[in-house]
Amino acid sequence: MPEPTPQPFSVTPPRGAQTPVIAHVPHAATRVPDRVRRGIVLDEAELRREIVRLTDWHADRLFAWVPALGGELFVSTLSRVAFDPERFEDDAEEPMAAVGQGVVYTGTTQLGLLAETAPEERAWRVDHWYRPYHEAFEAEVSALLERFGTVLVLDCHSFATVPLPSEPDQSPGRPDVCLGTDGFHTPAALADALERALVTEGLAVRRDAPFAGTIVPGRFYRTDAGVRSVMIEVRRGLYCDEATGEPTARFDEVTAMLERAVGGTVAWFLGLP
Repeated sequence: MPEPTPQPFSVTPPRGAQTPVIAHVPHAATRVPDRVRRGIVLDEAELRREIVRLTDWHADRLFAWVPALGGELFVSTLSRVAFDPERFEDDAEEPMAAVGQGVVYTGTTQLGLLAETAPEERAWRVDHWYRPYHEAFEAEVSALLERFGTVLVLDCHSFATVPLPSEPDQSPGRPDVCLGTDGFHTPAALADALERALVTEGLAVRRDAPFAGTIVPGRFYRTDAGVRSVMIEVRRGLYCDEATGEPTARFDEVTAMLERAVGGTVAWFLGLP
């Protein structure tokens, strides 16, 4: 019997009174559907190592406190080897397509071959996973914007301590937290306050390095300043074993630091009680 087509996202609603906050977690899942596995040329051990390198391990758990703040959690349910929601649909517009990591990955983090994917298969994943994901995310953002007149997107990620060969920024000495900003959608006061709060927690912070930018649904991009967005990337070595993805003893501590720094700043910025 063929495997049912999985829904590419899940939404966790707020607990208590809703606030105009949505946490977007696009890269924490590890599920690889059968139709994707069939095109991957790596053996099981090699694929496991690649998924360990690619996954934003436990990013959904690091920001699991967002619903208690009245926000939503919008989370991808499929591994990046199935599709990457944070890529431009057109490979001609996507810089990472040059290393085989556009919407549908064909290249590994080590600059080798990941998968042989026919154009028809790529089109299927765009139609069944990528577009429905973005339509749903846009709908959630739109509903919050209509209700509150504003919405704040927290674009939640993690990153490797040592740059992966496929990454554009190969600079050593990575920070504990990277804040990604957009000149139109990230208010300076929000970015400044986030940086101060994270530094107060003892974390080294850098802006737009090693990763830059933050997600905004295309419908609102550079047209509606009511949609605010900031990316929060946490270095994985702070909270997990980067060779396995397993949480370390510091996981709860780091989660609490993020809740105090990011949650407290969001509450201040939005004037929440």
